[in-house]
Amino acid sequence: MPLSEEEQRILQEMEKKLFEHDRGFIGRDRGPRSFVSRSLRASVALFVAGFAIVVISFRSSLLLATFGFLIMLVSAVMFERSIRHSHGLDGQSEHHALGDDIASLAQRLRSKFFQQH
Repeated sequence: MPLSEEEQRILQEMEKKLFEHDRGFIGRDRGPRSFVSRSLRASVALFVAGFAIVVISFRSSLLLATFGFLIMLVSAVMFERSIRHSHGLDGQSEHHALGDDIASLAQRLRSKFFQQH
């Protein structure tokens, strides 16, 4: 069911007032997604650069290769944090979920180990 002309006019006025009075809301609405997208791309680019440094310099300079590895490590942490931020995970629920996963994995490993021996 299409809107009447009066309803369309009212909707346009509301949008205009929103743009005029609350530009911060508009920026917040678009901002986090683009930030996450940029940080994901940056972390992938850093990882590739670190990998290239490791491959190119491993035989000639172990110190430079270690630096490349550290770049890879930092970029992997950036990537992981960006993914968690994009999914809206808070710190407390992450730790409980991770703890539950580790406890479950440990229980399965214990049961498999003791069943075989």
